[in-house]
Amino acid sequence: MLGLLDVKVFILSPVPVRTGGIPCTVHAWYRAEKAAVPATDLTDKQWSLLTHLLPVGRGNRVRRSVDAIFAKARTGVSWAKLPEEYGSTSTASKYFNDWVAQGVWAELGRTLAEVERVPVPSPELLPAMRIEGRVDPRVMLSAAEPSRTGWSRSARSR
Repeated sequence: MLGLLDVKVFILSPVPVRTGGIPCTVHAWYRAEKAAVPATDLTDKQWSLLTHLLPVGRGNRVRRSVDAIFAKARTGVSWAKLPEEYGSTSTASKYFNDWVAQGVWAELGRTLAEVERVPVPSPELLPAMRIEGRVDPRVMLSAAEPSRTGWSRSARSR
């Protein structure tokens, strides 16, 4: 039967490579909570809603870390591939793990309930592809032809 199919698969993008064996804690948290992530980095007004929940950091360290966590969740990239504007990703990762353990990250999400959200991307383990195919006409049976099993289509429809 498979010999009667003509299928072509066209790979349209690079094949994703999973690096590391440990699942991303940020994505795992968002999936477990069934939560969406803010669609953009926080505005000054949105940030002002959170400051009472978070530690005071040097410079913009805490704010950059929060934006880095949201960017990681929103894009699905590894910590190492986040733009430098987000600062130290090891600091952001540490903050995230601490805040989840303390319940602070869930509270941040509730505080930002009115912010536009986007779904957390699913990890793509297959590249984008196009599949084209056709079925050999010999596979098709007419109503008058007996099938290979001995039953005709007309007999089955009675």
